[in-house]
Amino acid sequence: MTYPQALHMTDGVHDDGDPLMLTWVLAWVAHQLPRAPAHLFDANMFYPERNTLAFSETLIVPGVIVAPLHWLGVGSILVYNLVFLSGFALSGVGAALLVRRLTGSIGAAILAGIVFAFPPYRIDHYAHLQLQQTQFIPLAMWAFHVLLDTGRLRHGVLLGVFVAGQMLSCMYYGLFLVPYMAVACGAMLIADRRMPRERLVALAAGAAVLFVAMIPVGRAYMAARNVVGERGRAEAAENSATWRSYLAPPEVNTLYGKVFARFMQPERRLFPGFVAIGLAMVALWPPLNATRLAYGLGLVLAFDVSLGFNGLIYPVLYDYFLPFKALRIPARMGLMVGFSLAVLAGYGATRIAAPLRSDSMRMAVFGVLGVLMLIEYSSIPLPFWMAPSYPPETYGDLVRDRGDSPTAVLFEFPTSALDDPAYLYYSTFHWQSLVNGYSGFFPPSYRRLAAAVQNFPDEPSMDAIKSHGTRYLVIHGERLYGGRYEQLLPMLDRRRDLTLISRRPWQQGGTHGEISLYRVSLASP
Repeated sequence: MTYPQALHMTDGVHDDGDPLMLTWVLAWVAHQLPRAPAHLFDANMFYPERNTLAFSETLIVPGVIVAPLHWLGVGSILVYNLVFLSGFALSGVGAALLVRRLTGSIGAAILAGIVFAFPPYRIDHYAHLQLQQTQFIPLAMWAFHVLLDTGRLRHGVLLGVFVAGQMLSCMYYGLFLVPYMAVACGAMLIADRRMPRERLVALAAGAAVLFVAMIPVGRAYMAARNVVGERGRAEAAENSATWRSYLAPPEVNTLYGKVFARFMQPERRLFPGFVAIGLAMVALWPPLNATRLAYGLGLVLAFDVSLGFNGLIYPVLYDYFLPFKALRIPARMGLMVGFSLAVLAGYGATRIAAPLRSDSMRMAVFGVLGVLMLIEYSSIPLPFWMAPSYPPETYGDLVRDRGDSPTAVLFEFPTSALDDPAYLYYSTFHWQSLVNGYSGFFPPSYRRLAAAVQNFPDEPSMDAIKSHGTRYLVIHGERLYGGRYEQLLPMLDRRRDLTLISRRPWQQGGTHGEISLYRVSLASP
């Protein structure tokens, strides 16, 4: 389903934007944990801002899990791709475990796993590793069902661990999971009509675990919010889904990519597959039990929340629950629609197969349904960007020139959303402090700097660069076009506040260029 990713595990990512930034996030967690864990959120970008890791997804749980691979010297692109593909695999396994517990059917469990692991939504977000980290959603629901049956304290703790795990893997879906569980789990608790003391204690233990786990992250996000602010209503409204979004697959979908092209809008391609919808309808056909009704209510809630400001619930969440003001795209709740459909599809398949007398006939039905799902979800082979496995030699020159002094501060030019992700990736090889950065939020200080360097290297731009404590200036000729690099060099070489350290060739994406490194004197030229 992700072919040919397996052939490019060490060098291939979807593009040179978000994947490089997320490669850096995973590497930063591994780099910082053994050195200064108390400063985990003070990442080496947007210097001298603090809590910069919290400007976007922190990926703490995936980062901690794969940190030993970084420590053993495994390449950061390979680590990224292992985490990326694990999101598909573990999400499917989690859904299968949940549905097997609910239905007792392995065939239905596998179908549910397919629905949750490979919907077109995931392929549409192939560049967003964080949005594939949804494995704790089905595990949290599995833990709740076990707690409901046993009332044991350890299952309450496990529930808290799994919800916290989702929060610390993808905050988007951690936040979306809270109202979803409030509705679905609340419905099951009401239907059960019993609330023994043991169950209350277990639920309280889960809430306590979640609260404690989120304290440091919550503090970092609140500190970041004070710097970068929050999403405006207009931005969230623009990225709210409509009912048409659920008829929109990505362009690369083999079966429906061209058929439903008129429904496609960026970030709002939420088509879940007709087979899954059909099986969910079978599951919700009366008579209903409490569990199927609860997941049906969860489905309705998730659909309405995905509509954002086109729906009823999201405006309330936005107005009264502070974390939702940080979310840019309510339509991403569409994945929780897919999760509900996965569970209900398992129930529907079980219902269809139940009248059949032999195991072989039931497995044949499950097999046919699985093949139909995979046909609906299949896509054409995706293009890849080949990431360099080593950095430009310029950064080695910088580290040598720095000597025994503390970590250097460098500014890289040009700076833009197209350039800065590469600089973050290169920093995984040297870990100096970057004035540059790329994230979900950009601090005002960096926006002002980016505006100030439009006429680089005039005096206002150099003053702005120096105001960030910059000690080294890296000029990327391979990223400057139309003779701009050749125009810059004489102007930079004449400046008395700049000392040329090195000038080296570099090739990126088939483009040959040169990188120049200057030491910056903070005194006036």
